Amino acid sequence: MTSLQEIWARLDGTAAAVGLRPAYPPVALDLEQRVVSLVRCKPRRGRKALLEAHVQRRLDDPVLPDSIFQPAGKTTPDLVDRLRELFEAGGTRPGRVSLVLPDNLAKISILQLPERPASQRELDELVRSKMRRAVPFRLDDVMISYQVVPGTGSAVGVLVVLVHRAVVERLESTFEAFGARAGLIDLATPNLINLVRARIDRLGADGGDVALVNCAERYFSLVITRDGQVIFYRCKTFAASADGTPTPNGSLSREVAHSFAYYREKLGGEGIGAVLLRSTSLPNEEVVRHLAGLECERIEPIRLEHNIELADGVQLDNDAAQRLAPAIGAAIARGG
Repeated sequence: MTSLQEIWARLDGTAAAVGLRPAYPPVALDLEQRVVSLVRCKPRRGRKALLEAHVQRRLDDPVLPDSIFQPAGKTTPDLVDRLRELFEAGGTRPGRVSLVLPDNLAKISILQLPERPASQRELDELVRSKMRRAVPFRLDDVMISYQVVPGTGSAVGVLVVLVHRAVVERLESTFEAFGARAGLIDLATPNLINLVRARIDRLGADGGDVALVNCAERYFSLVITRDGQVIFYRCKTFAASADGTPTPNGSLSREVAHSFAYYREKLGGEGIGAVLLRSTSLPNEEVVRHLAGLECERIEPIRLEHNIELADGVQLDNDAAQRLAPAIGAAIARGG
């Protein structure tokens, strides 16, 4: 069963407020266009989770669309075999698994409403009406999930997530073919926030809003939080270079500048107090230069040592840690 409706709910305590207590599988699979990563964690009461195994494999052929605006495509013929081999290499038996997808396979929007509609039906109709005008495909072809979060006064925000139904169903059938089941289907950046939400709270307490930047191989996402709530989200797919490889080029600096201008003018932004950074496409120092438009001097990489310990014999270098961070966030389902 997919759980897209919970992607944003647990970021700000909303899940606890409405009584949602999903049981996240301790095994997570991060699936990118050409890279697949598996982690298995062991939760420990009162202690950091234990990372028992991790495996990464680069694939010869893309297994996902480049973005939500690309066709869903067909299952790569050998994907089932590659995933089966991945589980065997990690000493992990297929079962319930959290599946983490790239952010740019979803359309995530924050709708600002002056007040909450009087009924759930009116809210459903309003969300669908607004999203119908925002995407160039039929809403019948996507899965829609949303979460209402408090705003100022009577205003509310609605965090809306759209994912192509065909992509989700294709991946679910792929998992079933080798005995696994997607207990949770989620996105990368929400799981990064899930991983470091305690750190976000601590940084926010020092003053200023807190941003998180996820600079992946084919896209980047920028999230800004205020008082523990997501107030801004933007995801942009990188354009392809001359050889067809996605690259930030000047788009990262440009989008950061545009985002910061919107944050200042429309969201009453008074300044970013801290930025948390995860990058798998560029060295951190280079990303930091692109983030100059945020006018923030406190930029720190996401670190896993606050959240996990390594089991005996398990090694984890910095590059692997950056790539595995979203999957670990899904597997341990709590931040530090």
